[in-house]
Amino acid sequence: MIEITDIPIQELIPHSPPMVLLDRMLECTDNGLVAEVSVSQESMFFDSRLGGVPTWAGIEYMAQAISVFAGIRRRKHNGEPKLGFLLGTRKYNTNLPMLAQGKTFQIAVTQIMRDESGLGSFNCYITCDDEPVCDARVNVFEVEDTQAFFSKERVTNGQTSP
Repeated sequence: MIEITDIPIQELIPHSPPMVLLDRMLECTDNGLVAEVSVSQESMFFDSRLGGVPTWAGIEYMAQAISVFAGIRRRKHNGEPKLGFLLGTRKYNTNLPMLAQGKTFQIAVTQIMRDESGLGSFNCYITCDDEPVCDARVNVFEVEDTQAFFSKERVTNGQTSP
């Protein structure tokens, strides 16, 4: 039997390299996930002047971990990964100027809520060597029908709008 953590991340998200930012999934529960990324010169957002990835990119790592979590949920129901949007966050906190080259960071996301429309909220944390690096509450929106979402006309409450 294949473990869910053995599934490559790129099979669980609607991204392709180089936009697959996370390296591996460490664990997954019914309400959260822990993933990992090792920072190198090849990392997306790597800044040689800093010697790492700016900590603002941590929000992208968090959003991608949420996407992996959603992909696992869909896979369990024989579905394909869906497009999602990072809506924003309140109080993105960090105590480092960058995520240093040569270090490995764990990204933990825990679902706080998800409604039928696709809106969701997650508590997110990035740690390194068991020390806190970044944290945020991240709000996301998962699109059920991508084609309809991006069509010229949308039907809302029975009304068609351009």
